[in-house]
Amino acid sequence: MNKFFKSRHWKVFLVTFAISAPIFALSLFGEVFLLIVMSLALTMVLKPLVDYLENKTVPRPAAILGLYVIIGGLTVFGLINVYPIFVLQVSNLTSSMDNEHLSAMLKQMASSISQQIPFIKADAISEKLNTMLPELAKAAGESLTSALSLIASIIIVPFITFFLLNDYYKIQKALIENVPNKYFEMALNVVYKLERQLSKYIRGVCIESLAVAILYIIAYYIIGIQYATVLGLVGGVMNIIPMAGPFIGAVPVLIVSIVQFGDFRMLIPIVISTVAVQQLDEILIQPNVYGKILNMHPLTIIIVILLGSSLLGVLGMVLAIPIYTIINVTARETNWGLKSYRITE
Repeated sequence: MNKFFKSRHWKVFLVTFAISAPIFALSLFGEVFLLIVMSLALTMVLKPLVDYLENKTVPRPAAILGLYVIIGGLTVFGLINVYPIFVLQVSNLTSSMDNEHLSAMLKQMASSISQQIPFIKADAISEKLNTMLPELAKAAGESLTSALSLIASIIIVPFITFFLLNDYYKIQKALIENVPNKYFEMALNVVYKLERQLSKYIRGVCIESLAVAILYIIAYYIIGIQYATVLGLVGGVMNIIPMAGPFIGAVPVLIVSIVQFGDFRMLIPIVISTVAVQQLDEILIQPNVYGKILNMHPLTIIIVILLGSSLLGVLGMVLAIPIYTIINVTARETNWGLKSYRITE
């Protein structure tokens, strides 16, 4: 037993546990954990640009503030040009779902279903749909309230990100300095590989979501769905959620198509559009954006995502792959370091 606790496998376990335990501990704090994750993600996205500017003799704080000004300018530009379109489409969507119009549309749809399936009564369908709508409206209202509360909290993210970017190498140095000398090179390698993998993955997610959103917008315009810009952006954001994201993003598209046409005639075009965009994503976008980062067996991905979902819900599904990457890279590189530097048996 004493030999086991001195073995390489035991040390790999200890290092991996030391890296992963704080992540699971922080996950218990819900919103705080989300804000930290968002700040770290933004740090990974901006860090290469900050490093580049610093290498060009720009002071690091000035480089960060300069990037904030550029991002703020692009955000304002987007709000001025895109936001009015977004607001107009949402406003039109809301007005098209007033009670009188919606009631008439539901009766027409129920009658259409009853004609196609004779053993189902139109009145029963209409009553069921009218019962479901208030529940859906209530759920949407609660989701909106939660989203507004989260947006208010997100204001703190740029401040956290600023300090993480500004003191990034100081924090890294402080962590490495506490490592015993014989583990120093191994620790440097683990930190380097973790940073490289996570930064590539996070930047890849951002690029992939934007590309998928553009593809959805084009697809919805082609098949004639109203509010294509809003629905495409929703689809791009939902694509961040592995596996379930495309299905979640397709639900509002189907609801809008039912309101627009009064029946399910657009169900098949919506399914075809969703499948086509996902195929383009898997065949063209993911291989070019992620490279070998997502070189995981499909069964491993499914198990990891299911575990993440059971532990943290939707947030767990989003973070499942990066957390798995942290654990996997830490264990692999620690094992390699212990063997290569002959630190232990």
